[in-house]
Amino acid sequence: MKFKVLLFLMTIIFLSGCSITIGDPPKSKKENKSSETNQNKNKKTASAPKIDILSQDFSTHYMNENHVRGYKGLMKAMDKEKVESKFGSADEIRNFLGREGHVYGNLLVMYYLSDERPIQQYGIVPNKKETYREFVDVHGEPDRDLRTGYGRSFVVYNKTPNNGYQIVVYTNGSKDDDEITYLMQYPDNFEFTQSSDEHNTVITNDNVYNVVESFEGIDKVDKSFMKWKPLKKNGNVFSLTYTDNKGKLLGSYKVSEDGYVESFDGNGNKIRASYIHLNE
Repeated sequence: MKFKVLLFLMTIIFLSGCSITIGDPPKSKKENKSSETNQNKNKKTASAPKIDILSQDFSTHYMNENHVRGYKGLMKAMDKEKVESKFGSADEIRNFLGREGHVYGNLLVMYYLSDERPIQQYGIVPNKKETYREFVDVHGEPDRDLRTGYGRSFVVYNKTPNNGYQIVVYTNGSKDDDEITYLMQYPDNFEFTQSSDEHNTVITNDNVYNVVESFEGIDKVDKSFMKWKPLKKNGNVFSLTYTDNKGKLLGSYKVSEDGYVESFDGNGNKIRASYIHLNE
């Protein structure tokens, strides 16, 4: 009997030194780290930038600096996941050169054809309703005024040629009290005009894609993300249709021999139209 009591006491002592867990086993450090990573994946690391286009800071650090590749933490090498991990989800979606523009603070970003593709274009949108005249009063008169009323309306600032950039300010009309819609920087060797009286370019099979690129302001002939269907021509109008790499119709263009370009979405709805002069 004494032996049984002694054995019982020894068993209690032994068990008191052990850790007994009821339920799921504890997660490993690796599992905890993975869980934290997933939870933090969509958390932004910085606030979306607030930009006052009428400020001295903007004059100094945008109007007089090269930001073709990026601005305020946004870089063209980023894709949507990287942008939104930095700034959070877009505040809104609005028209940007005829396509979806994702707004983060005062930055406007276009993910061309695919969210996974690096940014092709970005711009800046005003804090509030700010007019062309208010902008000119702060930053001076532009070098070129292309507010013609045909297609997009814009002016160009390029006071120092060959410095790598020029600034385009888009407005919603051709009057001084019309509002500014957005601003962009282009490389200073980018050529474009916006006037119906300058459409003396003759479009051929050889330069029709150049016209589309000029119309959009970006290089569209990127076969790693899109496919062009065979070029067609009916009378003096070229038809260009493009799909993604899986064959989904993304959009099309009609380009007349005189340089008049029309763009359409994947459902055939007209987006916009404009004359393009290639300056060849």
